[in-house]
Amino acid sequence: MRTMLMIFIIATVLVSIVSHYSGFDTHLPIYILAVVSIAVLYVNYQLQKKIEEKREIESKLKSLNENLEARIQEELQFKVEQAHALEQQAKMAAMGEMMDAVAHQWKQPLNALTMYETLLKSDFKEGVVNQAYIDRFLEDTTAQINHMVNTLDEFRDFFRPNQKQEIFRLRDSIASVLRLVKDEFLKNRIVVSVDVGLGICFEGNENEIKHLMLNIINNSKDAFNERNVQKRLITIKVLHANQNQATIEFIDNAGGIPEHIIDKVFRPNVTTKAPDKGTGIGLYMSMQIANKHHGTLVAQNIQDGALFRLTLPTVECQKIPKE
Repeated sequence: MRTMLMIFIIATVLVSIVSHYSGFDTHLPIYILAVVSIAVLYVNYQLQKKIEEKREIESKLKSLNENLEARIQEELQFKVEQAHALEQQAKMAAMGEMMDAVAHQWKQPLNALTMYETLLKSDFKEGVVNQAYIDRFLEDTTAQINHMVNTLDEFRDFFRPNQKQEIFRLRDSIASVLRLVKDEFLKNRIVVSVDVGLGICFEGNENEIKHLMLNIINNSKDAFNERNVQKRLITIKVLHANQNQATIEFIDNAGGIPEHIIDKVFRPNVTTKAPDKGTGIGLYMSMQIANKHHGTLVAQNIQDGALFRLTLPTVECQKIPKE
């Protein structure tokens, strides 16, 4: 608008000058045409300038969008790699804990085998070794060896990569986890009470659900030891179950989760443990596993300890393949 006003003023002045000196002769229309032509050229120049500016802005926007898309892809890739690294870190931490559990599981049968060997030498010298003695000796040593083999099989199955979706019974999965920590929990005077029926089954990756449960009860074990709790009890029970979902509660009396971290206990690297005692990855991975199986995992403090509530969709147990 300002440009057009300037053009109009210039044109008026020029026409006035021309009219004054020409006496409004026949050349006046030519002068007017010249002024109008100059005005049109000026307006055209301004329009071209605006078009060039618009193209430059569009080019910058396009470049910015391309860079933004590249940055988004880089960020997504970084998030994927970070999640993978956290998953591997959690697996390594769990493997270390399970190796320790296996060592405790093997300690008793190895001590028993050593004792049997000593007794055999002593009884042989005393001449009491006969066929019945040998049969009993073989039975006792075989039982100890089978215990070690079963422990190793549980450990191997627990960490075997398996992405296959399968239907599994909750009570069997809990029993498998408790077999792995049996001696460790006995050493730490921890009693585990399980109130779970046979009719609750899930579909998914059973080993991942076992990892989830192991993370929760191991956290309770660590809390018992840190706070030197005398009477140690973990309760695993079904709060409610129907054809669509089941809710399982893990309850301990270990004193609860500190209030300043309870709202972020499922974030990575959040822990109250010393650097050499924990990584803060276990509960984060437990939450990821629950989400992956279309479930939820929440934590809250109760009177004497902590409560973790896991809700997962259920399936019919009749669909479990028969061996």
